[in-house]
Amino acid sequence: MVFGFDYSLVNLLSLVVGLAFLANGYIIVRSERESLELFVMSLLLGAGLIVVAVVPNVFEVVARLLGLEWKARAILVISNLTLFVAVTYLLNRIGHMYDRLSRLNEELSLLRSELEEHQLQTEDKQDE
Repeated sequence: MVFGFDYSLVNLLSLVVGLAFLANGYIIVRSERESLELFVMSLLLGAGLIVVAVVPNVFEVVARLLGLEWKARAILVISNLTLFVAVTYLLNRIGHMYDRLSRLNEELSLLRSELEEHQLQTEDKQDE
């Protein structure tokens, strides 16, 4: 018992996973390979997991704020909302990636046809 809280292996795992999310967000920003939204999502998920790991009774406060009787229901509501936001964001990203892939395929097809035309023209000029 530390600071009046009982910590367990689950708290340690939450802390490690939260720190991993924060590290991932830092790596994303440092490499500049992804968008700001993904960084914010990693930051929020990591910070949330760290808060839950450090203050295990935080969901009792959340349950009271939401007017729920049990801490388990508060955990379920918050986790479902978090998953909803994450899945919505990821589906949106997948849609954008499909659009980009479609445009890249079209451009590649056009470039291939131009290359074939250019090769045919150079072969015709060499035959003359």
